[in-house]
Amino acid sequence: MALIKREIRPTGEITPFRSWGPLGIFDEFNRLFEETLGDFGRVAPTSTQVAPVDLYETDEALVLEMAVPGLSADEIDISLEGNKLTIRGENKPVEDQGVRRYYLQEIPHGTFVRSFTLPVEINADEVKAEFKNGVLRLTMPKVETARAKRIPISTEE
Repeated sequence: MALIKREIRPTGEITPFRSWGPLGIFDEFNRLFEETLGDFGRVAPTSTQVAPVDLYETDEALVLEMAVPGLSADEIDISLEGNKLTIRGENKPVEDQGVRRYYLQEIPHGTFVRSFTLPVEINADEVKAEFKNGVLRLTMPKVETARAKRIPISTEE
C-alpha cells in the first residue's frame, strides 16, 4: 500500500466528495455549502443580547435580578428616570492574537439595553445595587404610599 499525499486546496476552491457512507452525503452537502458561501452562509451572532431578568415585589420593595455572566460591576450602567429603569452593559469578545475557528459559539457578545416601567413608585434615594456571581440585584424600596397596608375590620357587637 502506498501513501498518497493529498494536496490542500485553497479555501476558495470547491472540492469533490471526500467521504462515503450512510450519512456522509449530508456532511458533504454541509461542507460544499460552507466552501461555496464561506462566511456569507454562516449565521452571524447578533450584536445585541437580552440579559434575562426576574422582577418581583415584596411588601417593602421591588426587586430586580439580572443574569449578566462575564461582566464586572464596572461594565454595567444603571439609570432611573421617574418610573423608568434602564440597565446597559457590554459583553466584549475575547481579545486573542491567534485566529479562532469556532465549532460552536453561543456565548453572547455585544451590547445590551433593558428598560422597565416600574409598576409602583419607588424611593430612588434608597435603591441598592449588589453584584455577585454574575447576578445583578437591585432592591428598590417602595414609597410609603405604594406599600400595602393592612386595614383592620371593625365589627359591631
